Amino acid sequence: MTIDMDGKHIDETKELDGKDVRSVPTLASIAEKVGVSVNTVSRALRAPNTVRAELRKRINVAMDELNYVPNRLAGGLSGMRTDIVGVVVTSLYYSEFASIIDTLQSALLERDLQVMLANTRYNPDQEIKLVRSILSWRPAAVAIIGIDHPPKVVELLKASGIPIIEMWDTGGNVIDTAIGFDHQAVGAAQARHLIDQGYKKLAFVGSLRENDRRAQKRLLGLEAEAARAGIAAIAKRTEPQGGSPDLGERLAGELLETHSEIGAIVCNSDVVAFGVLRALKKRGKRVPEDIGVIAFGDNEAAACVTPSLTTIRPDREKIGRLTADAIVARINGGEPQTTVVDWQLMFRDSTRRKD
Repeated sequence: MTIDMDGKHIDETKELDGKDVRSVPTLASIAEKVGVSVNTVSRALRAPNTVRAELRKRINVAMDELNYVPNRLAGGLSGMRTDIVGVVVTSLYYSEFASIIDTLQSALLERDLQVMLANTRYNPDQEIKLVRSILSWRPAAVAIIGIDHPPKVVELLKASGIPIIEMWDTGGNVIDTAIGFDHQAVGAAQARHLIDQGYKKLAFVGSLRENDRRAQKRLLGLEAEAARAGIAAIAKRTEPQGGSPDLGERLAGELLETHSEIGAIVCNSDVVAFGVLRALKKRGKRVPEDIGVIAFGDNEAAACVTPSLTTIRPDREKIGRLTADAIVARINGGEPQTTVVDWQLMFRDSTRRKD
């Protein structure tokens, strides 16, 4: 027996959903590592001011080393999984993941599962805090954007013993199950499309945050494919901040001041491309005759701007639907798997040099 955060006794060696959870870190394992009683560890969590600072620090270090996650469920509920599915995204701007979340939530509701949403804003420290918080509610599963996470997040998710579904990216090592696509392949396809349309001197413009590994992978794919085609080094203008039309306009202006010979610009997102198109128009550049523009995302406005924007359309709804299916399958004992979802290159006027 041990004691939960409310001071009640719980049995942490009983089975969870038919699985032995004795390997899951408990208050008892923390107490043993620190060399104190379970009551002391429980008190350090419930009323930190009643425990010496030095001892609290040792307890916190032990919790971190063992990947212990406090249990927010009290008493008889403490050994149960809830009907919650934690969903962790990196951004809520410009509806990049809105369709995934909407489709995922609708499909999970049909299975009597509820979504708990968290937004990391591409901040690794926030990702660690949010993942730890979600796990404290003992979710049935966690769905999270991307496959590149801080090491501590990977440790926490692996130690949780629940299904982990990584969405949006499949280009690398996964924790459990992944549903998405290879972003380097997207970057390579952007380069091939521009080269096929007769563009020779390429550039990359946009938001390139340290923790946005998907955008970095697309750039790697773009550069690798351009190099294979004998294209000179790609000029880049990026900043580590959220993408926006204003950012695209400013970076495109800076690019053209130093690289007037550029023939086509690849943007890391549609909203950045909208600003690039604005900058080119102000400078009297014809699109696609003088400079071509291609982007990623297929924002709702991409087909409506003038000229209409060539871009990559990920199948967000399919990713959301397959993620829901994978969550239910894994909860019911199905095997982990990686599923690659198709995407489309939407060929529009911003690169239409040839019919």
